[in-house]
Amino acid sequence: MMLLLLTNDSIAQDGGRIRSLLELFGKTAYAYFLSANRPGFGTDAYLTERGKVFLSTGVNYSDGSIDVPFGISYGVSNRLEISAGISPYTQTYSFAGIKSGGVGDSYFGVKFKVQESDMFQHAFQTMVKIPTASKQNEIGTGKVDFHFGAAQAFYFKKFGYDIGLELNFLQRRDLPTARKYFDYFRSAIDSISKAYDYRFEPEVAFSIGPSYQFSNLFSVYSGFWFSRNLKLDYNASALYGGLGFSLSENSGLGLGASYSTDDLKSWSISSNFYFTF
Repeated sequence: MMLLLLTNDSIAQDGGRIRSLLELFGKTAYAYFLSANRPGFGTDAYLTERGKVFLSTGVNYSDGSIDVPFGISYGVSNRLEISAGISPYTQTYSFAGIKSGGVGDSYFGVKFKVQESDMFQHAFQTMVKIPTASKQNEIGTGKVDFHFGAAQAFYFKKFGYDIGLELNFLQRRDLPTARKYFDYFRSAIDSISKAYDYRFEPEVAFSIGPSYQFSNLFSVYSGFWFSRNLKLDYNASALYGGLGFSLSENSGLGLGASYSTDDLKSWSISSNFYFTF
């Protein structure tokens, strides 16, 4: 988004105009908090096999923003998996609407399988976002986030579905302070900062998605995702779907797309490649 800058003449306009600009600036700040560039993790019930290593990477594109994630997980036991990852490159927009790119955030996670039967599997997952993305360039928030989730997987012959529930604690994104704005805007930023004087934004999320495996080489999936930021009183939702291709016993390729059904009304596309050994 583009920040509105004033000339000295426009600053001298009547109080009604200034109040309107403050209102606009406040909405811009609100949108700035909502658009904080954070990695989305999701929750699923599948664990990497004991003694196996799972590597994954890909490219995600949405509304001019690009992210290239890389992840690794290891099956410690039949019930325990540890994982870690980083975005070697991510690109997003700053408070002033300037596109910035660089190394993204990292994460470390643990997943524990609590139940497994012929058709069901349940797991708990916890992750910590490590702020390796530059806060100065506004690529990341520069703060640690905490993610907790529970998931159920169902599979019967070629059909399956996944359900995920999340409770996340996101640390508030700071308004920029290093940039040189007019004194008028500096005062506005200081005033608006007081309205967002908190530490965490609790967020709840839910996802559900069916899948169907046509053969050992090809599968399809779809689903719906919803989240609510309890502090900013904002809902986000999306429909998604994709294709999976098995390249060998140890590798595969995925292609996916999603459409935001909330106020954004935007498309995103993604691809991923995985390898296990």
